Amino acid sequence: MPTSIYYIPIDESLGMAKHYFISSDGTFENSIGWGPNGVEYKGKGVELTPEQEKRILDYPKLFGEYNIHQNNCEMFAWYVMTGQQYSGQIQDKIHTAIGALAVSLVQPVLTVRSYESYQLKQAIANKLNQDLETARKEKLKQQQKERDEFWRKRDAGEL
Repeated sequence: MPTSIYYIPIDESLGMAKHYFISSDGTFENSIGWGPNGVEYKGKGVELTPEQEKRILDYPKLFGEYNIHQNNCEMFAWYVMTGQQYSGQIQDKIHTAIGALAVSLVQPVLTVRSYESYQLKQAIANKLNQDLETARKEKLKQQQKERDEFWRKRDAGEL
């Protein structure tokens, strides 16, 4: 089988939408695709020309993050294979296009780039929370030390 664009139905869409991928053997198990996590490599790989491989590397920089309506898996597959972005699901089928637009508005996608940003934000938040917890414990220790000193002085008759 030649390297080409293939698709499988997306069960969650009741078969209305399809996931497009590039494969040399026609199987999803050995494919390259585009999704919420960015470029998705599966299995033993795909036979591509150097130009197609370059398109894969350039794709996220050129078109940004995955979006089911404006930057989906079919657009990725066509771009890698032909150099042109195209999605029959969006451009030719109005009901699928409307559905994809609705999903894109209510279902944000966490891509590789945004996930890295998310991880960085989480690491910063975790560090700040650790610092706050350390400061809180130190404050409690200081307050306990002051209470202990008060009672020591009181018991010694120094107050």
